[in-house]
Amino acid sequence: MPYLGSEDTVRELRRALSNPNVQSDQLRYRNTILKVIRLPSLVEYVEQPLTVGLRDRAACVRRVAVLGWAKLHNLQPSSEIDAAVVNELYGLLRDPDPVVMVNCLRALEEILKEEGGVAINKPIAHHLLNRLKECDVWGQCDVLRILQRYRPQSEDELFDILSLLDASLVSPHSPIMAATLGLFLSLCSGLPAVSLAALERVRGPLLAACGSASREMRFTALCHIQLLLRSVPGLMGAHYKRFFCGYAEPAYIKQRKMQVLVELVNDENVAMLLDELKGYCTDVNTDTAQAAISAIGRIGRSYSDRCLGILTGLLGLKQEHITSAVVQTMRDLVWVCPQCSSTVCLALEGCEEALQDSQGRQALLWLLGVYGERVSSAPYTLEVFIDGVRSEASLGVKMELLTATMRLFLCRPAETQDMLGRLLHYCIEEETDMCVRDQALLYYRLLHCGIGETRKVLQGRRSDPSLGVLIGRPADPVSQWACSFNTLEPLRHGAVEAESASRGSPEHVTYDPKPKTDLSDTLNCSHPEKAHSGECPCHLCMVNSPTSNMFTSASECSEVQHLKL
Repeated sequence: MPYLGSEDTVRELRRALSNPNVQSDQLRYRNTILKVIRLPSLVEYVEQPLTVGLRDRAACVRRVAVLGWAKLHNLQPSSEIDAAVVNELYGLLRDPDPVVMVNCLRALEEILKEEGGVAINKPIAHHLLNRLKECDVWGQCDVLRILQRYRPQSEDELFDILSLLDASLVSPHSPIMAATLGLFLSLCSGLPAVSLAALERVRGPLLAACGSASREMRFTALCHIQLLLRSVPGLMGAHYKRFFCGYAEPAYIKQRKMQVLVELVNDENVAMLLDELKGYCTDVNTDTAQAAISAIGRIGRSYSDRCLGILTGLLGLKQEHITSAVVQTMRDLVWVCPQCSSTVCLALEGCEEALQDSQGRQALLWLLGVYGERVSSAPYTLEVFIDGVRSEASLGVKMELLTATMRLFLCRPAETQDMLGRLLHYCIEEETDMCVRDQALLYYRLLHCGIGETRKVLQGRRSDPSLGVLIGRPADPVSQWACSFNTLEPLRHGAVEAESASRGSPEHVTYDPKPKTDLSDTLNCSHPEKAHSGECPCHLCMVNSPTSNMFTSASECSEVQHLKL
């Protein structure tokens, strides 16, 4: 019986390979071929030809034979590694053909994966460095990446290696430049001055990569520039115009460029940068427009007056996505810069009419709750929200509305008492969501503890009122991010920033229960204490109450609507 299986299997494969229709279809022909050559049972038939191929006179045969051994190991990863083959592959690192040399590195990396890959000693490291220029672009990248494992034995040897790599550091090929800088940072981890000098040298190639015809290359260069700016904030300061957005650029590149522009702001260029960002705020792409507004808000932490003027002007456009982004940005700005609150409170008047999305309404409610005593229309705005709470679909808006109304009641009780009673009555008696009902019940019982206790909980210290403008930030040491350079980590960092930009109120953290959490273990209270006069029973203990509406007694239900305090 042949190794492929039965005679029928062999006959079927032969018929498929000779079929003109299969031969004319590259995909079908390839799939048929794969059925013949990916088979583990072929191992015993290819070992001997591969061994002979490693010593063939033709370089192209040696190239294929080297990679063949890597494929053979991939077919049988659990088999023992033939020490003679490994030694022969190490010997081929000195092959006169540079492709064979690089293929040997790749094959040894695969075969010795469990042992940490290729072992790099001083002779091998110097041999690879001396032959680096003979390799193609991706071959040089592989060599430079593997050389990061080597540690020079003296300072003289270190600087000799750096001298050899100096030309590659400014290579016109971005992959080589990035791989060389990664090796520089690895070798100079104890020499911060040398690392900073290397960062200065790659400024030109990185700027050139930002103008590449490839969108992927531009995006990757922008991500790595952000990484470098963490340690050298002024690295690209004189070239800020290179990061202005082009009309035809995709939104993800525009957003990353705006993040870089925020890092480059200083007293000399702030006016021009803000004027440029202001133009992006009306972009046809809503994501780009909102990212530009958010960037202006981040600059506002250092230049609040200029930025607040732009943000206030954008509210006058009465466009839904712009108003939402501006209100969220103002919310974040006053959180870190309380001195901006007066201007923000004046700008909030009447903006609720243009807010439709839940994030913008949450931001507005937070501002009205915290600064409602300065906004004359705050009670009337909240009343509109309370009147429509039955049709409100967003859980976050409902919870923010509860907190905002409670806070406004503490500073303007006469105007808010009735609407707060109606809101608590609805949330406790009619609301179906457990989180909203639980929060409303907590606030109701908190009010029974007295106004003084309620103020301590809801009007505690929110931010430092003495906090002024934020000027710059301390530079991070290169060692903090060097290991992530030339990896996918800088690209992932932008996604994390975008996700954090769509958060809720600064004080709130959304609770996301684990999918397999047993709520009965979390909430079970076998002996809940009864509420005494003047005391507030734990609202979590009431979840297991036999009454469906979680009230301890029927008298509480009648008191909520009128809020008799």
